Amino acid sequence: MKRTAYGPRPTARRSTPFELEKLLADTLAIIDGSDDRISIRHLFYRLVSRGSIPKTETAYKGLRSHLTKWRRACAVRWDSFTDNTRWHIKTRTFDDMREALDETVSTYRRNMWATQPFYVEAWVEKDAIAGMVSGVADSFGVPTFVCRGNASLTSLHNAAETFKDAAEKGKRPLILYLGDHDPSGLCIDKSAHTSLRDDFGVEVDFRRIAVTPAQIADLSLQTRPVKLTDSRARGWQGGCVEVDAIEPATIKELVRDAITGLVDAVAWASLRQVEEMERETLRATLIQPEADGEEAF
Repeated sequence: MKRTAYGPRPTARRSTPFELEKLLADTLAIIDGSDDRISIRHLFYRLVSRGSIPKTETAYKGLRSHLTKWRRACAVRWDSFTDNTRWHIKTRTFDDMREALDETVSTYRRNMWATQPFYVEAWVEKDAIAGMVSGVADSFGVPTFVCRGNASLTSLHNAAETFKDAAEKGKRPLILYLGDHDPSGLCIDKSAHTSLRDDFGVEVDFRRIAVTPAQIADLSLQTRPVKLTDSRARGWQGGCVEVDAIEPATIKELVRDAITGLVDAVAWASLRQVEEMERETLRATLIQPEADGEEAF
């Protein structure tokens, strides 16, 4: 019998109409329960964690095929998913100067970490959760970096230069990391930590905020067997869990709690007031009130 990375390959068969209806219902429940759009890969891992489908490449391809049919049949909305691996490159343009000035004022942000002891970044193992992590992290002025597995030496060198600059300004570099709980997943953040220290001479506080053994128990996350093809699997104890299996709301909460736990609330609130006053100054300076029905700048 042929084997997959997780054990014997199940005999291929077509899903029954009842099974497809249940899979569609589970899919809609996950989509409707998410505040933001998710990736199809994230949906796949959530369905696996529910026991709706097996964790195989065949099942993933089948899910994509079903989603194509369901979306064309209007059973699933076209805008239900995000694809962080593809993007447009376009220069931002404006209809007039007023629109440009309005955006300048509305997007003005102070460096809220200027009065904080840390320089913080959020790192994620994969694209599937990047959007939900960055949505929270960016609201605090924290950048998000997608490792996509083991980070390249080039990207680590660039990160090291940023961390060195922060350290020279008296900041303590710190990374909040979210990745899979499996032999390779645990190796990613440890390898990056070691490389930053040994290759580039930067000591960074690396904090894994997901997935942890405690979360597997507390969140009742469904585990899978370790991959037989994983060269690091020897001696591995317990099951494995993808970070994608955690619900988006929980991932956001983990990121928010981790960041706020680092913040000096008094200094943060004080600088926030300064930011708002400066925004009002910008508004009064750049955008003059309309005179005689015409815009004036």
